[in-house]
Amino acid sequence: MNLLSGQIEEIYVHEGMAMGKVNVRGALLKVSLTFLMDAKIGDTILIESGVAISKTELEQVKEI
Repeated sequence: MNLLSGQIEEIYVHEGMAMGKVNVRGALLKVSLTFLMDAKIGDTILIESGVAISKTELEQVKEI
């Protein structure tokens, strides 16, 4: 498993799917937000294979 964490900078819809531009250590990644329909700009999320799987707090990310 290759988990990344990042902060959502933009949310948009692409071909009917909720997507986000997420800042991961300075790089912007396009991430599917399908599983996190309540996600909002500024949320810190965990990402697996280009899909947001969970919202989290910054302190929790540091532990991982």
